Amino acid sequence: YPLIDEDTLALSGTGRKSARKKPLEVTPPMPAVVVRIAVSPGDRVTEGQPVAVVSAMKMETTLYAPFDGVVTSVNVAAGDKVAPGDILVDIQKTDAAGEPQGGSNE
Repeated sequence: YPLIDEDTLALSGTGRKSARKKPLEVTPPMPAVVVRIAVSPGDRVTEGQPVAVVSAMKMETTLYAPFDGVVTSVNVAAGDKVAPGDILVDIQKTDAAGEPQGGSNE
């Protein structure tokens, strides 16, 4: 019987960008060290805006805001070691008028 990992399947997608699942949190793709945090609590961010930079295996990776919102907290500082699943920046989603929607990361 073939085994299919749902996470791997979601990441592989079908080649169409719109079919891929967007992340809901700002989390590193692999164990890394935080190089820089580009936002502060209270900052408004737009989808695709850089919010943090991490370094792994001598390569820097920029992490972007997954949606428009307001930064509610920054959970790390430069120099911190982080792992996949660690939420580096909490962002509360906002609607088109800039009003908060539900709880954070919804």
